[in-house]
Amino acid sequence: MSAKPGTVALPVATARFVRPLAAEARRRGLPFYAVGGPVRDWLLRRETFDLDFSVVGDPDPLAELCARRIGGRSEPFGRFGTRRVIGRGRFRVDFATTRAETYPEPAALPEVTAVRVPIEADLFRRDFTINAMAARLDDESRAVVDPYGGRRDLKDRTLRVLHPASFRDDPTRVFRAARFLGRLSGRPAAGMMDEAKEALAAGHAARLSRHRLLHELICLLGEDDPRPAFALLDGWGYLDLLFPGLPHRAPLPKGLEPRLAALALALGRDRGRAFAESFPFEHHLRVLLKETLELAASDKAPRADLPPEVAAAVRRAFPKLPPAALKPRFLRGADLIAQGLKPGPGFHEILDEAARLQRAGTLKTRAAALAWLKTR
Repeated sequence: MSAKPGTVALPVATARFVRPLAAEARRRGLPFYAVGGPVRDWLLRRETFDLDFSVVGDPDPLAELCARRIGGRSEPFGRFGTRRVIGRGRFRVDFATTRAETYPEPAALPEVTAVRVPIEADLFRRDFTINAMAARLDDESRAVVDPYGGRRDLKDRTLRVLHPASFRDDPTRVFRAARFLGRLSGRPAAGMMDEAKEALAAGHAARLSRHRLLHELICLLGEDDPRPAFALLDGWGYLDLLFPGLPHRAPLPKGLEPRLAALALALGRDRGRAFAESFPFEHHLRVLLKETLELAASDKAPRADLPPEVAAAVRRAFPKLPPAALKPRFLRGADLIAQGLKPGPGFHEILDEAARLQRAGTLKTRAAALAWLKTR
């Protein structure tokens, strides 16, 4: 990739994807921009398949064209008229009209004050200068619009907010600051972290809902290595907003579900349950954490086959578990009946004892369990 001064080069696949959208925007007379993260990543020579577009006008025709071209669908996303297109390919694409916003009170969601504003006004509502850049696409110039010095800060690996009240308006930006600093091995601009700590001391950050904090936790766990970001948040006093004493130094496997399970297990049974219950997790994540914690606390082999992610999480947490410990119980009620035993209080005691011996590794196979049963 190469680009003229003041422009950005798009990766080949992205340029091919964008070309018909730019042509349609040009035909309609719509100023059409890539904004935020994609521009930042292209300037860093990084490919990205999450694309954010802004239109000074109605974004719906471009979203519909995009959906047709990638065999997907265009759906409303969020509160601000954004259209999200998800197809069978690699790209996830958001289209929005340019807008200006204001925050009615600290930590509140913003309110739109104007739409179809110039791109410079749209960029001012963003979090950091490195994310407040745009690339013009409809005129094929790919000229970078950079009114707040984002390109300079990106080169210097400096993270800078656009105005002093940024963390008061939206304290979730502190979590994003930790992610970007950890990812880019960057440094905060002078005074920026004092502003973040002031937002915490003033109680603004404590007003964030658990839904918004869950979103930040999931984004943190999506980093290649979340631990540098967690360490920064701990130093700034923000980590306890996610969960008090979150074990951010614990080794973390790859993937969101394994990482959530690892954090819950590192907290221990009771605090792990409190962690799982403190967030509005989707049902499948809540079940995963509940089953993982129950299995980790049990001294018996499970009754049935485990979901692979549950078994994997427990094995990572307890690497010395015997091979048969997490297999379904070798003995069933029918085995006891076949030995002439009758259901009753002692019936379940035998099954539980066999399950404990299997978990401990004393009974390694079903044949060994049946032989043990004959001695009862």
